[in-house]
Amino acid sequence: MMNDKMHPIGKWQTDFGFTLIEMIGVLAVIAIFVALLLPKVFEIMAESKTNAVVAAVALYKTAIVKYYADIGSVLPLDANGEPAVETTGDSANPLSLPARLVLDASDPLNTGVNGWANFNGPYLTKFSTNAPPGFGSSMRMRATNPAAYGTVVAAGDRGWDFDDDGNNDIPTNANVVFWRVHDVERADFERVDAVLDQGIGATFGERRVRGKVKYVTADKRLKIYLTHK
Repeated sequence: MMNDKMHPIGKWQTDFGFTLIEMIGVLAVIAIFVALLLPKVFEIMAESKTNAVVAAVALYKTAIVKYYADIGSVLPLDANGEPAVETTGDSANPLSLPARLVLDASDPLNTGVNGWANFNGPYLTKFSTNAPPGFGSSMRMRATNPAAYGTVVAAGDRGWDFDDDGNNDIPTNANVVFWRVHDVERADFERVDAVLDQGIGATFGERRVRGKVKYVTADKRLKIYLTHK
């Protein structure tokens, strides 16, 4: 007589009434669904990060335009209310442009003299160097002088080529504002570039130096043009 605890192969039942073979079949179907859906999940996540970066670009540009309308310069105001180049672009530095954009008009740093008299901040709700939107480990927003007009653009310089001829299109006497994000993967650059620089650059080598979006492969640095005045 067969022990009542013994079952033929495939006839063993779980507490839910499934046989072993049925259970294996269910797990196999689940594994197939996971394999099919997982790439789509990653694609949606990547698209969401790209959208966050593109939205941030629009937000930062709007803030700078409003700031310029009041101050007449895209450079951050110094303690005397004079526009001045500040080289870090780090929001932790109160003299940086991002720190000035989020500053409230009633803040004690507003001395009320010169350009401060027209200051109506905050122009931007938030900009934290250590919390970039979308991707990357940190970010900066710099306002400084550009590369010489007409010179060949490179990924690491301050020149931007808008007409896809390889040369800087920003006038030498202007000031350029750009957003720099650190530790960005090439795939993330490609997605943002496809949105903001569609049709510019035929190869990766051209795409990473031309248009509004540039990419330094050596240290995975993304540089996005915001405006120049």
